[in-house]
Amino acid sequence: MDSDRFMTSSKQNTKQLLQKKIQYLESLISNLKREEELLSYRDADSAVKLEFKNESLVKKLEEVDRELWERQEMEVYTEEEIAISETVFERLDEARNLQQKVQELLVFEMNESKKEFWEFSIKRRLKTHLMQSSGLSWTKNYC
Repeated sequence: MDSDRFMTSSKQNTKQLLQKKIQYLESLISNLKREEELLSYRDADSAVKLEFKNESLVKKLEEVDRELWERQEMEVYTEEEIAISETVFERLDEARNLQQKVQELLVFEMNESKKEFWEFSIKRRLKTHLMQSSGLSWTKNYC
């Protein structure tokens, strides 16, 4: 009797863990969609803030995966749990595809920032060079 109760309890926990994983994945997908939207508006700062939130979600997903992995050897999955697992895999694929898009956009923004920095740096050096070569100096009271 106790082993049956344990199996029922264990099954509920597996189902709950799979549902929790789906919730985390849906939050991650929502954040990635928002991040993609922000990057389309060239708002990299806000997108990066969301990226940090995503890190905590990924850690929570890893914890759930560890728990599921530990249960794996002692359980046989029900039809309902297999159906929930299929939903998990669908969400994982969606999250992976969105993450690839967001990563490409982040790399683009990073490269654009580098270009802007180099343009600014070159203009600054050019301005300094022109000021030095044009004979302007503090001793002649020219600014």
